[in-house]
Amino acid sequence: MRYEEPRERSAELLRLALPLMAQQQAGFHPVSFTLWYEHVAGINPELSQILAPHADGQQPLTDNEAYNLYARHIIARDMQMLEHLQHRLRALLEEAFQITAQASDQTGQFERSLEQTQHRLKANVSLESVHAVVSELLSESQRMQVLTQAVVERLDLRAQEVGELRNALERAQTEALLDPLTGLKNRRAFERAVAQITAESTEGLAGAALLCIDIDHFKHVNDTYGHLLGDKVLRAVAQVLQANIKGRDLVARIGGEEFAVLLLRATQDGPHVVAEQIRAAIAQGQVRSPTAGTLVGAITVSVGVAIAGGGEALETVLERADGALYEAKRTGRNRVCVAAPVLRGA
Repeated sequence: MRYEEPRERSAELLRLALPLMAQQQAGFHPVSFTLWYEHVAGINPELSQILAPHADGQQPLTDNEAYNLYARHIIARDMQMLEHLQHRLRALLEEAFQITAQASDQTGQFERSLEQTQHRLKANVSLESVHAVVSELLSESQRMQVLTQAVVERLDLRAQEVGELRNALERAQTEALLDPLTGLKNRRAFERAVAQITAESTEGLAGAALLCIDIDHFKHVNDTYGHLLGDKVLRAVAQVLQANIKGRDLVARIGGEEFAVLLLRATQDGPHVVAEQIRAAIAQGQVRSPTAGTLVGAITVSVGVAIAGGGEALETVLERADGALYEAKRTGRNRVCVAAPVLRGA
């Protein structure tokens, strides 16, 4: 969705939204701000009805609740808008086809009229007959000229509408499928991309590796150093993940501090090597406070890895990768654990 409020109005909405955000447990991040911005702007009544009990701080929203609301009432709405734009684009193309088909019919009639005129000129040689034929031909030519001009104008109008719709579609797709903080795919986009990959391959996800990455003690980071640093950490982790994929591999933010990486052409040891590279790169980074500029220590991640078996669905692979992630957390964090392989015929 593209917000149309002018600068002065948006400044007033910011002033109204910030106190409401301050009463929640969720951080001061774009997802939380979007919820409360739309609430105070009165542009999302269904969302406002859900947020109303939380506005006084008696039932403060957590980060997980904020992300769930964002998915259901912001992303889902944007997806509906995207589908509407796609439907309108198809309708415009159909209208353009009908216009050209009608013009083709009229052109055919004009050609037949010319043929008839030619025969009449051969059969009639009197001056009166020639004069009548010329008058009819002139009238028919003028009618065709007007019709052609009208067709051109209608097609020009449809072409302009198609151009505007294309731009709107690009904006809607970006807003609906990208995480606003990190710029990575969100969970919906990740699932769509995986669905497309499996549809294009007779083997589905077989042999692909799924990495679930979770930032260790992220709540402690937010509580101790503030959400500005938390947002900085999320963006930094996203950059490391993006730098460690290639080709058609996928990376997405699928939860508050949880990310997913899908390695499509995974060798036997490759996924574990990539996961260790990611873990080590993040652990070696130096994190500074965005306000004071002082070092605040290292950030670490735990990683669970699962190799997809033949015919295995994304949900099942994700469940196994999540189990391996839980094991990495349970055994000390800042480590990589690999799920047991799927047995043939199991």
